[in-house]
Amino acid sequence: MNTAVPGNNKQTDNREKFSHFLMSQCLNVRRGALIAGLLLYLAFSIMDVVKFPSEIYLLTLTSRLFFVILPLLYLNFIYWFKPPITIRSNILLILFIYLGVGLNHSLIYYISDINGFSFPQLGLVLIIMFGCLLMVLPIKPAGIATVIILCVFTTVNIHLNHPLNDLIFMLIILIVVACICLMVNLTGQKTLYKNYLLINRLYNESITDGLTKLNNRRSFQEQIVRLNAIAVRDNAALGLIFIDADYFKIVNDSCGHSMGDEVLKKLARVIKNKCRRTEDIGFRIGGDEFAVILYGVNRAKLEETCLEIVTDVASLNLNHNDKAIKVSVSIGAILKSGNTKISSDKLVKIADEYLYEAKENGRNQHCLKTI
Repeated sequence: MNTAVPGNNKQTDNREKFSHFLMSQCLNVRRGALIAGLLLYLAFSIMDVVKFPSEIYLLTLTSRLFFVILPLLYLNFIYWFKPPITIRSNILLILFIYLGVGLNHSLIYYISDINGFSFPQLGLVLIIMFGCLLMVLPIKPAGIATVIILCVFTTVNIHLNHPLNDLIFMLIILIVVACICLMVNLTGQKTLYKNYLLINRLYNESITDGLTKLNNRRSFQEQIVRLNAIAVRDNAALGLIFIDADYFKIVNDSCGHSMGDEVLKKLARVIKNKCRRTEDIGFRIGGDEFAVILYGVNRAKLEETCLEIVTDVASLNLNHNDKAIKVSVSIGAILKSGNTKISSDKLVKIADEYLYEAKENGRNQHCLKTI
C-alpha cells in the first residue's frame, strides 16, 4: 500500500516518520533538559564570580558563555518557540553543547586546582546524565562524546598528579552512570519504536480494504483532501480517476459472491499495476467502485492510464463453470491543472459526473475533463 506524496524511498520515509514521532514524544523532555541546563549553568557562572578572583572567573565565564550558555540560549529559543519536527534536528549543536559542558568542566577543574581552589568532580555526573539521557541523543554519537569527555578528564587528573586510586574510583562511577543512562535511553527509544510500529500497523489496517488490499474509503477521503491542498499550494497538477465495474451486480448474482470477490481482486490488481510511482495511489471506495489519485501528472499520462485500465480489464481472463466471464469498467477522470484552485469536494463531484457520463455513453470507456 502506498500513501506517500512526492516520493522518497520507503525505508527512508519510515525512518523520517519515526524521527517525527520520537520528537513529538520527547519534545517536553528536551525542553525541560535545555531550560534546566541553562539555569544550572547560569547558577554555576554566578558561583564562579563568588568563588574565584577576577583573573580566574573572567576566563571561566568566557568559556562558559561561548561554549555553553549562548548555544543553550539559542536551543531554548528554538525548542520553546519554533519546535523542530524531527528528533535529528540540531543534533550537531546539542553534541557540541554536551562536549562543551564536559570539556569546560575539565578546564575549570584544572584551573581551580593549579590555583589552589577546590572544584567538585561529581558535576560530571549531571553532565553525563544531560548528554546520555535527557537530550535523547542517538546512542552512538552520545557514547563517543562521553568517551572524549572522560578521556580529557582522565588526562587532566594524570597531569595534576592526583592519586591513581581516586581517579579509578571516580572513573568507575562516571562510566557506570554513563552506561546506565545510555541503556535507559536505548530502551526508551526501542520502546517508542515498538509503539510507533504498532500505531502505524493499526492505522494501516484501518485505511486498507481487507479484500483487495488497496486503500479504503477513509484513506481516500484523507488523501484527496491532503494531496489537493498540496497541489493547490505548489501549483501542481492532480489527476483523479473514478472506476466502476460494469454490470457487476449481474456477475455477483449469477456467479456467486466468491466469483464477485475474484473479479474485484482482479480489478484491484489492474489498478495497483497502474500506480507505478509513489505519487500514484489506488483505492477501493466501496462495492465495485475504485479510485486512483495521481499527483503531478499531465493530461497525456492521465488519459493513457485511463485507456490502459479499460483495456486491461476488458482482457481479463475469468471463467466460471467453464464459461468465460467478460468484465469491463467505466471511468470518469478529472485533471486539475497547476494553476487551478479547486476544492477536493468539487474534484470528486466532477469525476463522479464524468463516470456516469461514460456509463451513459455505452460503458467500457472513459471520459476525461481538464480544468
